[in-house]
Amino acid sequence: MALDYKNSSIARNFSICILSVVTLLRSRTLVYGFAIGSFGTYLIASGIKIPDFFVVGRLLISVYFLALATYLYNDLTDYKVDHINNRKIVYNSKETHYRTMLYSTIGFFVISTLLAFSINILTGICALAFLGLAIAYSHPRTHFKDRFMVKTLVTALGASIASIMGLLAAENFSYLALVSSIVPFLFYFILGPLGDIGDMRGDKAGGRRTIPIMVGIPKTFVFTGIIVSCIASMILASYYFLGINIISVIFGISLCTYAFFKIKKLSKQYEDKKKISQVRTMLRYSIFAIQIILLMGTVNV
Repeated sequence: MALDYKNSSIARNFSICILSVVTLLRSRTLVYGFAIGSFGTYLIASGIKIPDFFVVGRLLISVYFLALATYLYNDLTDYKVDHINNRKIVYNSKETHYRTMLYSTIGFFVISTLLAFSINILTGICALAFLGLAIAYSHPRTHFKDRFMVKTLVTALGASIASIMGLLAAENFSYLALVSSIVPFLFYFILGPLGDIGDMRGDKAGGRRTIPIMVGIPKTFVFTGIIVSCIASMILASYYFLGINIISVIFGISLCTYAFFKIKKLSKQYEDKKKISQVRTMLRYSIFAIQIILLMGTVNV
């Protein structure tokens, strides 16, 4: 009887642990943006051919876990502000505890780094650089997320490093793949300020100096519009200097124009958090869309 009770207790604890990890995975689904950015650059570096799915699988899991662990670590150090912003705090739910979240964060960092090094040394070094940025972003001693412009810059650098991991994993350098790694960097300079607009109340209470707080909402939207123009200009430059075809240029400029007008429309509805979320989701998909457009630009037409 005692053995049966012990076994049932172990099974129950194991189930709770699995449920906690699943909850953590579901809590930050938006980190897929980092993974698809690395995948897009990998495809461009590899060229028009069937990718090595064994390498791709390790790359995507590594980048996804790196980004997930980064956001979870931020949650661990940032309960108060997230509570004010009415976000769902994972460790504040009934089925998940702070300790489980902490151990999972460490586990995700370790697994992602090991997977990156299993691809090659340079990819592993990039993973360590990403890890260093993640710690510096949220650690109480550095707290980059509270510094004006530094928060957005570090997030954008993280997205770019994740994309460069795709380039290094392909082990085939190309200037177009390097351009592709800049695409997530620029898009996260749009995604970051738009997200900060929705979080202004909590950020002010937490003493943060985000772009919307420091320059105002109207100028923030002007800033994001300028970044969209930079992405369009980069596509045009790729046509003149890297030889992508004109059809890809047309599709790329069209996508940037669409994003520009979506952001302009949002500037009149910025108090609607649902609208902000929808536009940011569209922009995350646009990262991969631009990269695919660059990839198709290498096809002779």
